[in-house]
Amino acid sequence: MSHSIARTTGRARLARLLAALCVPGLLALAGGSTAAADAASPGPVSSAAYSAAVSFTDLEYPVPFYSRLSRPNRVGAFWKIETLGVDFFGEVATDEREDGLDLSFAVEGQPDPSGYEFCRRPGTCTDVAVAVTPEGLLYLYLKQSPDPYRSLYVGDFPSLPVELSASEAGTGLKVYREVMVGPPPAVSGCEDYGDNTPEAYTCVFLRELLPAEPVTGVDEAGLRAGLPDLVQPDDNYSLVFSEEFDGTPTTEAGCSSGLHSLDDALWSHFYPCRNVDSRGDPCLDVVDGAIVIGNAGRCQALATTRGKVQAKYGYWELKYTFNIDHWRGVFTNYNVILLSNSESLRYHLDRYGVEIQDWEDYLMNLDIEIDIVEYVPNGKEDVAHQYGNWNSEYTHGGLAPLRTNKRIYYCRQRSNSIIPGLNGCSDSQTFTVTRGIEWTPAGYRTFVKVDGIQDDLTLVPKDKIEVQIVRNGNTRTLTGAAKDRYFDYVDPDDTDTLLEQVAVSHVPHPISVNAWGYSNTSDHPYIRTRMKIDYIRLWQPENLYTDMEPVYQ
Repeated sequence: MSHSIARTTGRARLARLLAALCVPGLLALAGGSTAAADAASPGPVSSAAYSAAVSFTDLEYPVPFYSRLSRPNRVGAFWKIETLGVDFFGEVATDEREDGLDLSFAVEGQPDPSGYEFCRRPGTCTDVAVAVTPEGLLYLYLKQSPDPYRSLYVGDFPSLPVELSASEAGTGLKVYREVMVGPPPAVSGCEDYGDNTPEAYTCVFLRELLPAEPVTGVDEAGLRAGLPDLVQPDDNYSLVFSEEFDGTPTTEAGCSSGLHSLDDALWSHFYPCRNVDSRGDPCLDVVDGAIVIGNAGRCQALATTRGKVQAKYGYWELKYTFNIDHWRGVFTNYNVILLSNSESLRYHLDRYGVEIQDWEDYLMNLDIEIDIVEYVPNGKEDVAHQYGNWNSEYTHGGLAPLRTNKRIYYCRQRSNSIIPGLNGCSDSQTFTVTRGIEWTPAGYRTFVKVDGIQDDLTLVPKDKIEVQIVRNGNTRTLTGAAKDRYFDYVDPDDTDTLLEQVAVSHVPHPISVNAWGYSNTSDHPYIRTRMKIDYIRLWQPENLYTDMEPVYQ
C-alpha cells in the first residue's frame, strides 16, 4: 500500500493540504525537516513526492451483507460499539509514527445522493450515507431521518467513493484519502443466480448458514441420550450448533465482561460496558457459564447470530434461570427468538420478481417470528409462540394474522397454563426452565420442563395451546373445529406425536437473545430481573425432514 498523501477531490483542498505541510513545525511532525535544521531540505513538495507520517492503509471497505442503520446518539456522536459487527462495517486503519499521533477521523465528502436508498415502506425511501466516528468506526446512516433501523440487508449496495480525513488536534495536520465503500463480497453458492429472479432472491437472502466446523467441547452422545421424543430416532440427530457460554470474564476499563469469549464468527452483540444501568451493571454479559441479560432504563440487551448462523428446521433447546423480582407497573420483555426481521426483505420482492399471493408464497419467502421463550416479569408469565403475518404491514392478499401461545403462569392459577400456578410466590424466588422447539416442515412440537415440578421435558398438549387470530386490533382465540384444523400428528394413532401447524416457516432464521422495555429511567433505574441462559443448542436429523410434507396453514 502506498504511503503517499492521498489524492483529494478538489484542487483547493490539495492546496490547503500542501500549504499546511510547509508550515515550520508541521513538517517535523509529519516526518520531514525544516530548512533551518537541514540544508538539504527538499523545499516545497507535492503529494507525489512527499511521504507523510500518517496514511490510510486500506482503500476499500466492503459492507457486510446484513448490517444496521445508525444515527448519532443524544450527545451528537455515534456510539462507540467495538463488538457489534452488524452495526459498524469498517474501522479506519492508518500507519503512524512510533511516537504516536492523536488522530481523529471525519468524512469530508461523498456523493449526494449516495446511490443507495432504504425503503421502510413502498415509495417512502431515504438516502443511506456513510459516517465515521472520531475513533474511526464506519457506519451507514439515514441522512434525512432521525430514526435508526436495526435490520437492513445491503446486498445491492453500490460502490461509493467517500473522502476520509485524519487530523491531529492542535497541529493543523490533516491527511485525506478517497476510499471506496463497496458492496458485500459475493455470496458463496449463488454464482449461478446473477439476475434478478426468484431463484436469486432465494439464494441470496434465504440462506442457511451453519458453523463450518463440528461442535467441540461437549459430550454429544450424552446430550443426545437426553433428547425428548423427537420426530426421528435419536441417533439420526447431530448437534450442529452449541453455545454453552463458558467464557471467562476479564476486566476492561473498570467493567468486567465475558462477552469477548463469544465467537465473533457466530455472534454480534452490544459492547457491555456501554449498556449499563444506574449501578454500572451491564445489561448483557457472560458470567459463570451463562449469558446474563437484564433491562433497566436505557440498559437493554441484544445478542444475535443474524447473517452468521441462520438455520431452517431442527430441534432448538435452551435452559434458563430467572428471578421473579421486578419493577411494578413497568413493562419489560426477556426473549430468545428466531427472527430475521423480514420487513427488510419485503422491499426486495418486486426487484427479484417474487410474488406473495397466498400462504405458500409467504412462508417460502418471508420469515416468521418463532419465540422459544418470551418472559414478561410484570405479569410473571412465560410464553412460547409463533407469529404468522402478525404485523398489519405484512398483510398480503388478505391473509389472516395468526399466532399460537404456550403459556406458563408462575405465581397464579390459570386453566391454560402449561404447569399448575404456584400462587403467591415471592420476589426472591427463581425458576429454572428448559424449553425445546422442534421445527419441522410439517409443524412445530414444543417441550418444557420446570425444575422442581417436572422431571423430564414434556410435550405441550393441544388443550394447552392457544390459536389466535387478530384483525383490526381485535384478538379472537379459536376453539373447536376452528382450532383443530391447525393441528396434525406424525402418527395419527398417537396423540403424543402432535404437530402445531400455525405459521410453519420455511425460511432460515437466526437466533436473538434480547431484553427490552419502556425506557424510563425514573421508573426502573437499575436491573431487578435477570435471566441467565445456560446454553442454546440446535440439533438436526440426518435427512433434514425430507420425508415430511411441508404445510402452509
